[in-house]
Amino acid sequence: MAQETVTLLKEEFERMKQELELLKDSRIYQRLLEFEENISKGKKLSRKDLGF
Repeated sequence: MAQETVTLLKEEFERMKQELELLKDSRIYQRLLEFEENISKGKKLSRKDLGF
């Protein structure tokens, strides 16, 4: 897989880091991590698990 180099302004990078920190504390992010963990374990998922 080829890697690309991306150039960001320092201010934009700092803003992105702050947004990521806020996201990490959110309930939806925690649910996403839980969902990914369940998928990686091969757990059979229901519609409720998927949020339907």
